[in-house]
Amino acid sequence: MDIIFNILVIGFIGLIAYWWANQGLFSATIHFVCVLCAGALAFATWEPIIGILMSQKWMQPYAVGVALLLPFSVYLFTLRLLADKLAPDNLNFPQVLNLTVGGVVGAVAAILTVGMALIGIGHLHSSTEVLGVVGAARTNGAKGAPDINAPSLWLPVHKWTGDTYAWLSEGSMSPSFSTTTLASLHPNLGEQALGLARDTFDKRGRIARTYAGPNSIRIDKAILVSDYSPPRGAPMRAYVVDVHLDPEATTEGQGFAISASQLRLIGPSAGTKTTVAYPIGWSQPNTGGGRTFYLFDDSKNYISGPAGTTTLDVTLVFPADKLGGTPSYLHAMGLRLPFPAIAQESSMADAMAMQSGGSGGGVDIPATVAQISSGDLTINDSIMPANANMNNLGAMEVAPDTNLLFKGLGDYESGGFAGNKSVVVRGIWAPEGTRVVRLNLTRGARNSVDFWNDRSKVREEAGENAQLMLIDDLGRPYYPIGYIHAEKTGERRVSIRLEREGNYYKLSSFPNLASSGADDLFALFTPAVGRTIVGVKLGDKWVARANMPVTPKT
Repeated sequence: MDIIFNILVIGFIGLIAYWWANQGLFSATIHFVCVLCAGALAFATWEPIIGILMSQKWMQPYAVGVALLLPFSVYLFTLRLLADKLAPDNLNFPQVLNLTVGGVVGAVAAILTVGMALIGIGHLHSSTEVLGVVGAARTNGAKGAPDINAPSLWLPVHKWTGDTYAWLSEGSMSPSFSTTTLASLHPNLGEQALGLARDTFDKRGRIARTYAGPNSIRIDKAILVSDYSPPRGAPMRAYVVDVHLDPEATTEGQGFAISASQLRLIGPSAGTKTTVAYPIGWSQPNTGGGRTFYLFDDSKNYISGPAGTTTLDVTLVFPADKLGGTPSYLHAMGLRLPFPAIAQESSMADAMAMQSGGSGGGVDIPATVAQISSGDLTINDSIMPANANMNNLGAMEVAPDTNLLFKGLGDYESGGFAGNKSVVVRGIWAPEGTRVVRLNLTRGARNSVDFWNDRSKVREEAGENAQLMLIDDLGRPYYPIGYIHAEKTGERRVSIRLEREGNYYKLSSFPNLASSGADDLFALFTPAVGRTIVGVKLGDKWVARANMPVTPKT
């Protein structure tokens, strides 16, 4: 398959070059200028357009690629149209110049065009391998680290194109009102496109998230250690960085799967060369508490987190000598985070404290917080009182090879005949090692907890933007994945909404309920098996205490 891909690339370049050779040197030159300028404009507007597209959740897996491909096409079309209007007539050159020099100029334009296409396509959410071509990726030969020198294409037009625009960004097409350039912000652009941007977890066709949602990753702390001692290997200078990840960095709420390719420190820029360092290891929380340090020494090693985790705090270790200077940014799953200033060097003891921090422990709940009724917090993965089958799912998706609801929305009848057993929806899907838990949000006397300012002011004090969460015995939070809203009047419909990456964290995101308390409303969570839910919080405010073990399904 890789031979086919290479032949297609060479074929497109050859066809474009042949066309412009036949059009003549003047036309080929005009087209080359249009392509060059269209590419520069596309890169100049790349990130603003990414920001616009990223605001739409459904576009996030494709925003980075579309934000380059679509503008490039529009700019090229517009410039070609203007060029044809401004220079409608051709200039006559000897035929030998048209065919030779015109062909060469057409070939250069073709290389830039195909290169731009590959860079754009390479930033779309897909598997690492494209028609058998992997390109730059983590390899065991490189001890699990990204190998940017890995062979890719016979004609690496993606790399030539990226290097060309990086060079131009530092020269004749450098920004007039900024010191940041394409070379300094996007080093190794060609290698990123053909491999590294998509070098992530792929299991049975399920590709982990490659780009995190806006503001879903932050740097909490960073230190420079002069004598860092890794578990294996010689001591080194290293940057140790605490990073917090929110649910929009998960893969559809099913946990984290982040590779070393998706986390890189960007160092100082010297011309078109910008230094890059990838992490050598990380520490993350264990299932039962505490932390463990792992090395990125195998291509199968990923940051994951305990089962049921929707937020994660990890500590990353980067080799400082790879940078040759102070880092400017941390690129994390497509997000560029300014690197904090470090005033002085720290010790190995400081690094060990960061790596072992956040181990969890007892949870201190004020004695004034009331106990939630056992019936208001239950393990329940059914869709009751809804009645649904595979033929009336609505806009709901089911998990592959199951009759379990995965994500989307659906309005269903309450009770009644559900159809043949083979098509009946059996419940709500939960990731391995978790269970579906219902929290009663119903208004009125049928709920032991008041979420509506009827009997208390907790919601008012916490604010409408406060996040709803369950807390386990290690202090780990679990956020809602959706809700079940059962209407008791009118048509008695049951609405089920599942969004596993973060639309239903705030009470203001749930349906409003009448003060009569006629309807039922349940928030849905997927906490880890083996843990005990000890309380409910709304932002920083404790709403209720609890004592519900999350038991395995029998």
